[in-house]
Amino acid sequence: MSKSRDAADQINRVNSSAANATAITIDANENVGIGTTGSPNHELDVKAATNSGISITPATGNATNYLDWYDTGGGPYGRIGYNHQISAMTFTTNTAERMRIDSSGNLLLGTTGTNWATTAGLYAFNQSALNVTRSGAESMNLNRLSSAGDIIKLYKSGSAVGSIGAFGNSGVYIAAPTSGGSALVFNGNAPILYPAKNNSGTIAVADNAIDLGASGVRFKDIYATNGTIQTSDRNEKQDIEVLTSAETAVAVACKGLLRKFRWIDAVEEKGDDARIHFGIIAQDLQDAFTAQGLDAGRYAMFISSTWWETQTDVPAVVAVDEVLDEDGNVVTEAVEAKDAYTRTDTFDTLAEAPEGATERTRLGVRYPELLAFIIGAI
Repeated sequence: MSKSRDAADQINRVNSSAANATAITIDANENVGIGTTGSPNHELDVKAATNSGISITPATGNATNYLDWYDTGGGPYGRIGYNHQISAMTFTTNTAERMRIDSSGNLLLGTTGTNWATTAGLYAFNQSALNVTRSGAESMNLNRLSSAGDIIKLYKSGSAVGSIGAFGNSGVYIAAPTSGGSALVFNGNAPILYPAKNNSGTIAVADNAIDLGASGVRFKDIYATNGTIQTSDRNEKQDIEVLTSAETAVAVACKGLLRKFRWIDAVEEKGDDARIHFGIIAQDLQDAFTAQGLDAGRYAMFISSTWWETQTDVPAVVAVDEVLDEDGNVVTEAVEAKDAYTRTDTFDTLAEAPEGATERTRLGVRYPELLAFIIGAI
C-alpha cells in the first residue's frame, strides 16, 4: 500500500492489490474515509460495495466493546455495546441503558433483568412470551384509525380463533372468527351488553339469534334484580287460539304433577344440607301429553336436548423451578404443578363428534309457559 498527498492537501493511501483503488483518505479537515472515492462527508465515512461497518476487537477476551456516537457538543451520545462481563448486547442513550439483548436471547426494554412480575419494562422472552409491566397506568395502548373493526386478532396454531375490536365510535366487541359465529358487543355510551354475530368479517348486533349456554354446558345460577322480559306482542304472533279439551286435560293433570325434590349433585356435595326444590318432572309432563294423544315436543314448555360427549384423561403436571444462569437470566421458566383430571368435551351434533363419543339427552321445562298453561285450565 502506498501513500500520497494531493492538491487538496488530502492524504490518500492506495491499495495496490485492488488496481490502485483508494483505500483510506484523510482530508485537510481530518475527516477519515474508508472506501470513499472523494473527500469524506463525515469525521468517519465508511463505504463498501456490499457490506460496511466498524469492528472493535478487544485486546483480551474479557473486555467490553462499544460503538459510540456523539453530537457536536460532546453529548448526549448513543451507544451500542457488547459487555462480555454480563453476556448482553446493550443500547444506551444519554448515558442511560434503554434496551438490551441478554445471553438467553431475551429482548428487554426499560429494564436490565427478567423479573417482569415486579419490575416495570417490556420483556420479549426468546421464543416464549411478551410481557409488559407498568406501574400505575395501562400496560398497552392499541389504536385503530379511520374505520371500526378488529384491533386484536387471536390465533391457535396459525388458525384464527377470535378477535377484539372497535364497534362504531365508542363500543368494543369480542367475536368468533368465522362468519355466523357469535360475538358480544359492549356499548360504550350505555350500560348495555348486546348479542352479536360475525357477518363475513363485519360485527353486527343480532336480535333473537344468540343462545346463552347450551344443552350440555349450562350456567348454574342467574342473579338479577328483575325477572326476564319475554316478547308477547300480538303483532309477532299467529294461530292464536284457546286451549282444546285435550290440552286443558293435560293442564289439569300437570297441576297434580308438581313435586318437591332435591338435586342429586347437590346431595352429593352438601349431604342433608342440600335444599328442597319445587317443580315438575319433565318425563311426567311428557307422559301427560302422551295420555291425551298429544306430542309434548310440539309444545315449547317441554324441552328435549341431545348432545355428544367425550372424556379425556389429562395427566398431572410436575412443578419445575425456574432456572437462572450465573448472570440472573432465565434459562428454564418455572412450571406450576397441576393435578390430573378428566376433561369433558361436548359436541352439539353427531357430525361434529369424534368416533366413540357418548350420546346424551336431557329433558327440561320452560316454567313461565308451563305455569301459564296450568293457569289457563283453572
